[in-house]
Amino acid sequence: MSNLNSTAKLAFFNARKRTGDVQRIAEMTGYSVSHIKNIANGHRNINDEVANAMYKISARRQKVSEMA
Repeated sequence: MSNLNSTAKLAFFNARKRTGDVQRIAEMTGYSVSHIKNIANGHRNINDEVANAMYKISARRQKVSEMA
């Protein structure tokens, strides 16, 4: 997918996430919504499957801070 490691993909996603993204990632990966939320909040370790799904969803977006 990308040359970024899993932690960098998580940071990339967190800077660009939108409403409904956690649900979409849960559906794409088969993990529960609460597990994906825990990963996004840093309470659980991220694996490659979830990291790639997060990156795929947010790859072409602007950062939230750049939208204003």
